[in-house]
Amino acid sequence: MRGGMLRVGGACVVCLLLAGSATRGQVVPAPGVAPRYTLQPPPPPVYPRVINALQAPHQPTPVPPALEIEILDPNVDPRGNPAVLTRPTAVVTNTGPEGRLLIDIPPTVLVHRYYYTGDRTFQAQFLPGGPSVVVVSHPRSGERVYVPVTMLPGAPRVTYTAKSIEYDYGTQSITISFPLLCCKPKVTYRQGRSVTEKVENVAVCARDATRRLLSRTGIPQATDALAAGTKNVFVTTVDRVNAVGEFVLAPPIVLLRSTPLGSLFTSSEEDREAQERDARVRRAEAQALRQGSTIRTNR
Repeated sequence: MRGGMLRVGGACVVCLLLAGSATRGQVVPAPGVAPRYTLQPPPPPVYPRVINALQAPHQPTPVPPALEIEILDPNVDPRGNPAVLTRPTAVVTNTGPEGRLLIDIPPTVLVHRYYYTGDRTFQAQFLPGGPSVVVVSHPRSGERVYVPVTMLPGAPRVTYTAKSIEYDYGTQSITISFPLLCCKPKVTYRQGRSVTEKVENVAVCARDATRRLLSRTGIPQATDALAAGTKNVFVTTVDRVNAVGEFVLAPPIVLLRSTPLGSLFTSSEEDREAQERDARVRRAEAQALRQGSTIRTNR
């Protein structure tokens, strides 16, 4: 019994608190008086930095090229160039053991940190070239793959897509393609210009040749002369029509102004400006009256 009374009392206290908070922002009117409403500013946010971060527009920050590709030098050559290492060894042949010399070139490791996080292109730093191992995450499976590539020395233009990585050196390029079925990456070496550049060059040459041929035939000059003549005829026609209209309407206008009724049909510029000013004043007064009749006041 006591527990039930305590629950009822707690519910009553909660209801009183809710009712007080609901009527805190209102003024209770007296009997027979119209209710008045007060405007209160919204409360400040609890976490202003979080609110500002959520409301701020997205502004992506480009990654510096030096962070896109990490170059791991085998530290064999002091200048960072591909070094040649020799090592004597013995090989067993049909006639017996023979001494031979093994030649090795330690590869440079190129690590792509952020592939694949979107299509983009950037100017890479200087790559030493020679035998290299490209370390990259497969764009479909996410598996870390190691691709042996013979790089060119220089600073290529690197392009990221969902299917490939291209190192563009101008007349030469190296492309690492990733097949659909997560197979082994494929390396393609291109010599000369790409097909797209060749098509663009052919289109530019055809355009220039067509322009030269048209200029030799005189068709552009004839077209310009025809356009100028047409414009001259149109402007002259408009001027003549305007002159004829003024000539025809001049006598009636002079006759009308000479009569006592001329002031009813014509007005000066000062009179028109005064009428326009009076019309604006009347519109402003009407708008003020409408706003005064709809806005509640505290009086």
